[in-house]
Amino acid sequence: MIIPVLHRILIKQDKLEETNKDYLRARAAGIVIPDHEDNKRAQAGVDTGTILAIGETAYRDFGTTPPIKVGDRIAYARFSGKFITDPEDNEEYVALNDEDIVCIFK
Repeated sequence: MIIPVLHRILIKQDKLEETNKDYLRARAAGIVIPDHEDNKRAQAGVDTGTILAIGETAYRDFGTTPPIKVGDRIAYARFSGKFITDPEDNEEYVALNDEDIVCIFK
């Protein structure tokens, strides 16, 4: 389990093949796009995800309560954050600074 510290927010990044229109069209047509180095670079550019955990001091510097909660779908600054692999489940997550969150999808 990964627990974000201080002003960090842990998110599960959306998968490129589940959000990119070209991937969705290819899948609908029965075309399988194999893993490739370009796909990994494109995945790094995905800027949406779901909040999994919020650090204790998130948004405290702004003098407000966090406008986000666990489970919210958000957009964040492209190419921000640090990719972290959880040793327990081998899944990749992103740790962001609180100021990198751009909006909440409702």
